[in-house]
Amino acid sequence: MTICMWIMGIINRIYGVEFEYDYDPKAIKDQPTVLLSSHASRLEFIYTLYGFGRKDTNMVCGYQNILKKGIYSLLIKLGVISKYLYQPDFMCVKNMLKVLRRNGALGLFPEGIQSTSGSTHPINPATAQFIKRSRANIVVCTSKGAYLATNRYSSDRKKGYVGISYSLLFTPEMLEELTEEQIYDAILQKISYNDFAFNKVARHKYIGKKPNAFGIDKILYKCPDCKKEYTLQVENDTVVCKSCGFGVRINEYYDLVDIKGKGCPADIDEWYKWQRKCVAKEVADDSFELVLQGSLCALKLDKLRKSPNDKKTLSVGTARLTNKGLSFSGVLDGDAVNFDFSAKSVYSLTFSTQGYLEFYCNNDYFMIIPDEEGHCRIKWTLAAEEIHNLYDEKWRSACADVYGIGEMSYE
Repeated sequence: MTICMWIMGIINRIYGVEFEYDYDPKAIKDQPTVLLSSHASRLEFIYTLYGFGRKDTNMVCGYQNILKKGIYSLLIKLGVISKYLYQPDFMCVKNMLKVLRRNGALGLFPEGIQSTSGSTHPINPATAQFIKRSRANIVVCTSKGAYLATNRYSSDRKKGYVGISYSLLFTPEMLEELTEEQIYDAILQKISYNDFAFNKVARHKYIGKKPNAFGIDKILYKCPDCKKEYTLQVENDTVVCKSCGFGVRINEYYDLVDIKGKGCPADIDEWYKWQRKCVAKEVADDSFELVLQGSLCALKLDKLRKSPNDKKTLSVGTARLTNKGLSFSGVLDGDAVNFDFSAKSVYSLTFSTQGYLEFYCNNDYFMIIPDEEGHCRIKWTLAAEEIHNLYDEKWRSACADVYGIGEMSYE
């Protein structure tokens, strides 16, 4: 862990990450502590863990990330605790409590996954339930500019400001006096971020090897002017609709500079949330359906020491998403192999920058790998999440807490 912290220190100095604290980290050094971090960037753990400064921190990480990187043994030695995303995971909770009982530290990302559009993702209210029972110090870490430096839709790392703030939100004594609802509200308020709103005021430049528009058609699929889908294409620093000619340029501040059209969104995050609002209306109709041809796969768990790029194929055929759930009808070795996943058990079909969709169902991890490469799949993600919300009142409420959209003139 000492070597790991040393390496992360070098990376943070290269990136020029700035840290600030509203408490003395040394004052809680040997006390049970839970670090709750925002997840705006895929590099958030490098910023978060290093700035936190404790070598006894056990990070909680998505099960698939531990296995897919091919460094399973190293991560386990570093104390990483695996977690089935969105699912009840009693073994994970048991391991987390063990850490706190020995006065150690836990690192959690309450959002579960990296932000798709640069603002806060929903936080499961069960997080507050765990925090209430942790009897630990609760430190909240929030980033500014992290998404803009390492966005969700491109692997290009931009040069620009990244600020990390640490705040001691609760002590064990404070937790005894607060309800779970009060804890949830305080965490959500403290951890909330919106990098586009932040930079409208801060005006930091973010410059990389590729334009800031590169790859954005992976998360934006609908033209705000003509409302047509899958007509957007990226040309250098500009997003253009092939149908109506609508165009916006994304500059070094991530501003959307209107070129042509009358429906330019305020920023990328608002554009993305408008798409969600449109999808939410669509999935309410029983005729809604998304279909793709491909393979349903799982990870090969017998090759943890190697990168498991060779996935285990479960079925080859057709994936179908309706407001009743997800189904996959196909064949394997000449035999029919079909799967059905209920809408309530699938929280999301998370899109990967590699082109596939991934999801958990009842503590099993699956991937859908489309036959057609390079096609935008973000609508599947939005639709799966909104379909799940039709059946899960608590999660629907958590989503409502962060997906405020407001008035949009281009709708």
